[in-house]
Amino acid sequence: MHKTQQNLAHVFWMGGSPCSGKSSIAELLSGRHGLQYYQCDSAFDEHSRRVTALGQPTFHKLLGMTWDEIWTRPVDIQLKEEIAIYREEFDMILDDLLALPKSPPILAEGTALLPDCVNGILLNPHRAIWIVPSEPFQRKHYPDRGPWVQGILSQCTDPDLAFQNWMNRDVAFARWVSRRTTELGLEMIEVDGKRTIADNGQAVARHFGWS
Repeated sequence: MHKTQQNLAHVFWMGGSPCSGKSSIAELLSGRHGLQYYQCDSAFDEHSRRVTALGQPTFHKLLGMTWDEIWTRPVDIQLKEEIAIYREEFDMILDDLLALPKSPPILAEGTALLPDCVNGILLNPHRAIWIVPSEPFQRKHYPDRGPWVQGILSQCTDPDLAFQNWMNRDVAFARWVSRRTTELGLEMIEVDGKRTIADNGQAVARHFGWS
């Protein structure tokens, strides 16, 4: 058994794609079950300050780009580089988790938790789940996520094109996550708006063996 696997045996993993309700579910479950909640998004800025051109080349390149430059790239390139960035960030996430107390158990949540990366250190498939939105759900609800979305788009010369590319990238990422979880025999929930956050939280809890 790999030492990292042993040292992270107390971690539950929740990955997926943006706009799926992952954070809301994680907040609900961590409060209900008395867990430590580690949110990858909250650690992103700190991780970005540790990036080097040699150690995290794709991450480093993206940090030097404007939002306009990011969203006007071809969608297939955006997807490829998003996956590469999360692969480069994963060791930083592991370092964070290893530095936390082992009790109570940790619920780690975030888009950066790629199926391939987590699967490589997973002892039990019932310790991990991925949540992705359906394409119609994502396209409908993403603009409602907060003023930060419009703040990013306001920095683009063609906000409509930027948003279209952004959504196309995230749709492609959700499809990639769905395909990889299936290929690896991991659990995934698709969010289409027919179930509430509480319903999806119950499904996650059942998978983790908490209910």
